[in-house]
Amino acid sequence: MGGRRRPLCAGGAAAVSTCLVTVEGVLGEHSTLNGFHPIPDGVRLAKALQGGYRMVLSTVQPDTDSVQFWLRINGMVQPNFYEELLSRRPPWSDLDDPSLQAEHAYHLRTTGSDVRLVVSSDPETILKVTEMGIPSVFFINPDYRWAEYRPDKKRLPRAWQDIEDEMTRQVELKATDPRLLEMEET
Repeated sequence: MGGRRRPLCAGGAAAVSTCLVTVEGVLGEHSTLNGFHPIPDGVRLAKALQGGYRMVLSTVQPDTDSVQFWLRINGMVQPNFYEELLSRRPPWSDLDDPSLQAEHAYHLRTTGSDVRLVVSSDPETILKVTEMGIPSVFFINPDYRWAEYRPDKKRLPRAWQDIEDEMTRQVELKATDPRLLEMEET
């Protein structure tokens, strides 16, 4: 496995604990227009955790090919960086994002993985996995967490009345600007 050392159990076999890291919010932020944007501190955190865990990634995207491509071009290559990518697929298609990520952790446990840590930027996901008894890390990067700094911030068009009100306000300001009145008198 890329030369990574694993702690040994009493019988000499490698003890493989699993860490589930969510792609969205930890490794990258997703935008419908521009795809993913890497979050460098989240990537560094995941790399630091690699030495002690089998790394599994969770994405809320249904298209694993595009997520794997994004991971690859950003230096997170399978199997050196992660061993498995769980995604939105049946029977998980209709779940909300936090429930999906918690279901990924549950799925890993029921298929024999020793899930010892979940890293997510979603507080609901953290709540769900801690209720399952799984230790977790709540990752928050202020550059991406607050809506006004997020690359995928929704910028809705202004209402037409707001535009008309602003135009009227600017015309009134211009009409009462003393500097412009002085220039007209000379």
